[in-house]
Amino acid sequence: MSENAVAVVYTNVLLNLATPVVDNRLTAPSGADPLKALLIAYDIHTPASVLGEITEATGSGDLLSAAADLVLQAAHHLTTHDVDNRTDDPLDYGLDRGESEGIWLANELEADLFITDEFNTTNYLFITLALNDRNILFTTPHILCTLATHDILPVGYVRAALTYYVETKSWDAQYVAQLRQQYLPD
Repeated sequence: MSENAVAVVYTNVLLNLATPVVDNRLTAPSGADPLKALLIAYDIHTPASVLGEITEATGSGDLLSAAADLVLQAAHHLTTHDVDNRTDDPLDYGLDRGESEGIWLANELEADLFITDEFNTTNYLFITLALNDRNILFTTPHILCTLATHDILPVGYVRAALTYYVETKSWDAQYVAQLRQQYLPD
């Protein structure tokens, strides 16, 4: 893994990676920071609209709001791009504006990775099509496993985090089990 690999992310990826850091429940993994690890390991780019969506998530005092605050505190490690006038309407695949702008940005930058949390839906297939047939689509759990195999995150932390996400975010348990078997064997 190149430390300079360019990755494009959107709102859900950033919020999901920040959530266990701000979650004080006993079921939350502790001892590492997956958001910080991502920002250190990759050159992260995002549409400016993503920070707008994250700002909108602040202020309610709940877990999502706390995660949004953490992302905004780390926003200086993100490279944002104003793509408002450069994209057409959202892609006609059921994707929202942030996802569509992220795909456009990934294609424009010829990014090495586009990281998504859309692996539980058919949107994953649509995103693949929209990335100009380049094989750059990675899921957040896949990136977590990669960070563990490169000793950026502790393997034990990533195992606990994957369990946490399956239980709290309804990530596909079978998919996560396959990733564990491939990248984090006992």
